[in-house]
Amino acid sequence: MLRVAILPLLASAVTAGAQDAVDVAGFRVTGTTLDQQRDGALQQSAPVGPYNQPEWTLQRSFSTSRVYVRPAGSVEFVQYWTPEFKDGEVEHSFREEIEIGLPYRFQLDLYQNWGIDEEGDSFYKGSSVELRYALADWGRIPLNPTLYAEWNFNDDAPDVWELKLLLGETFARRWNWAANIVFEQETGGERETEIALSSSLSYALIDRTLNVGVEGLIERKTEKGARDDPEYEVLLGPSVNVRPTRNSFITAAPLFGLTDDSPDVEVFIVAGLEFKFGGPRGADEEEGPRAPASMFGR
Repeated sequence: MLRVAILPLLASAVTAGAQDAVDVAGFRVTGTTLDQQRDGALQQSAPVGPYNQPEWTLQRSFSTSRVYVRPAGSVEFVQYWTPEFKDGEVEHSFREEIEIGLPYRFQLDLYQNWGIDEEGDSFYKGSSVELRYALADWGRIPLNPTLYAEWNFNDDAPDVWELKLLLGETFARRWNWAANIVFEQETGGERETEIALSSSLSYALIDRTLNVGVEGLIERKTEKGARDDPEYEVLLGPSVNVRPTRNSFITAAPLFGLTDDSPDVEVFIVAGLEFKFGGPRGADEEEGPRAPASMFGR
């Protein structure tokens, strides 16, 4: 009789748990996450994916600062457009990027880079490969440090390699922050060396839809034979991040130059579309071919 009484209770618990499961940005969210939402936590701060990262980190919340890695089994296409205004002239830089979430907190990014010069002529800059590695699941280490390495295969200029430390965190419920520490080295020519720091802060006006904030960028550049005569670019300005759908975003930040070496205005515009390419199937996903779960570190 006791066994008969317990079985309905277990069935009820399982059913309740299934009803408490939801999909957030294509990833399954259950249990404590829903409890947090009932307590007033923002949905964009809900932990998602295998690394328990907040939803806002799945897409480019900031134009000048990167955060963490993509969940394994997800891909995002990102388009960059950066018009730079200085001394009455404008030059446009474009970059197309594919971000691929890999197992074990790795991420691979592939780029194509091109531009339009002051005369309106387009030119090909080259391609880039980037690899990231997050040191731990989100929240295990303060500021969630992530290592970043990139190589730029330039078409008509020396190659450039770049190292970054990516940091990010959520503070006081609605505030998201990121910072990048950057070292960049040209492999030939003038052997330009760049040391940079970017920092961004945003406030969630509308959960999962609209974030506004401020971004800043400081760059110190030197060349061979003139290491003691650096150029300093300092940019500061507002930013806005809009998510028209759960899987897309647009981020824009017009930054204003604060030094003689800086451009008058440099506008950073980033747009992206996220999708999943395989991995484990969610509880409510339709049948169809999928890559095995072992490919995505689960």
